[in-house]
Amino acid sequence: MAGLALAFVAFSLAGCMVGPDFRRPDVSAQLPEEFSVPEGWKLADPRDDQPRGEWWRCFDSDQLDTLIGKAHDQNQDLAAAVARVEQARALSAGARSAWFPTIDFSPSAYRQRRSGTISNTARNLAGVTTTNLSLPFTLDYEIDFWGELRRAIEAAEAETLASEATRRQLALSIESELAAQYFTLRGYDSEIALYEEAVDLRNKSLDLNRKRFKAGDTDEVDVSRAETELAATEGDLIGLRQSRDETEHAIAVLVGEPASAFQIARNPLGGNPPSVGISPPTELLERRPDIAAAERIMMAENARIGIAKAAFFPSVRFSATAGLESGGTAHLFDYASRTWGLGPEVSLPIFDAGRNQAGLKRAEARYDETVAQYRKTVLDAVEEVENALSAIRKLEDRIAAQERTVNAAARTVELSRRRYDAGVVAYFEVVDAQRTELDAKRLLVRFQAARYLASIALVKALGGEVMSDQ
Repeated sequence: MAGLALAFVAFSLAGCMVGPDFRRPDVSAQLPEEFSVPEGWKLADPRDDQPRGEWWRCFDSDQLDTLIGKAHDQNQDLAAAVARVEQARALSAGARSAWFPTIDFSPSAYRQRRSGTISNTARNLAGVTTTNLSLPFTLDYEIDFWGELRRAIEAAEAETLASEATRRQLALSIESELAAQYFTLRGYDSEIALYEEAVDLRNKSLDLNRKRFKAGDTDEVDVSRAETELAATEGDLIGLRQSRDETEHAIAVLVGEPASAFQIARNPLGGNPPSVGISPPTELLERRPDIAAAERIMMAENARIGIAKAAFFPSVRFSATAGLESGGTAHLFDYASRTWGLGPEVSLPIFDAGRNQAGLKRAEARYDETVAQYRKTVLDAVEEVENALSAIRKLEDRIAAQERTVNAAARTVELSRRRYDAGVVAYFEVVDAQRTELDAKRLLVRFQAARYLASIALVKALGGEVMSDQ
């Protein structure tokens, strides 16, 4: 029996495979010839054969390194994604097992008394109680003539790879989201520092105006304006602190810790984000996990076309049994108690009212859907890269312009203060100049934080690989 089974397995392996073999769709129309790289940057040489490494370390922040390490260990979305990968691997192993024969051992013991009053009961068994003991081994094997099982394995393995790519994409999304929230938090720290300084200055201005009012050198309206400006600045400071708390709580969720017990020390922004080397657009196809996942889903659906086509052909199963059977334990292991049987079973579809044809059309349509989704994923990737590059380029210009605005606003405050001290203008002009300066400084901080976020978005858009162009 073992030799016969092996012969059937060998015959199955030599069988054909119906359905198309997978070929990656042409997406040249979706890819630009090159990206709009900012001036001073260059295209970096692709290094797809090397590990991508820990891209966030290029931001040179020990605090960020620690947070992302915690996220890798404790983030619950990542833990769920790992579990989904394990599920996919188990399904793949189950699909591979169908390619091999199954052998079952099904011992049974059965005792029965036959009726003595039924006419069709054999005379020598009428009213007799019998015992049946059986120790059978059963071998069952579906011969994969048309490659249906091999296509099923192909689909399951492709879905496992897609699940792993999806997990990597989720990890990249969590890393980039955490980095973005972290630098948003530091941006709030910079704004809070600005407003705390502004509150101190406005307190001093209020004290000065009160002294001048008592001395009869100014009107009470100047005191009222100073009080109003101080209260408004304190209100804005409270709002900034609330926004910082909410951002800190969001980071706590990302690193898998309760928000109530999570704190990050204040650390205002400083310096500039690193530059990120840009690879040619075609390298996105090999680097981005979401594109890899979309391609592998296509592979799975392509294999399922072969499964649907195999349904049009006959299926052949080979079954064999061997064992011992006896009416009692005394002779159960005698040579005469042996039993066996073997033979093929063929199932040929004759009429199914169009069910198999409908299944094939559905499989082909599902594949066409995944092709469209793959091309859309490529288009989205190109858009994300271009958006990030555009943001970096425009933010550099906006920061330069805003720095000039801050310098001009500071000069205006100084001149207004002199004019007020000389009695040329009312205190309202000083308040207005101070407010303009504070708004300009705050906007500059936001542009600086946005530049960090744009660099993080570019790293994510490039698939999490950093290639320094310094």
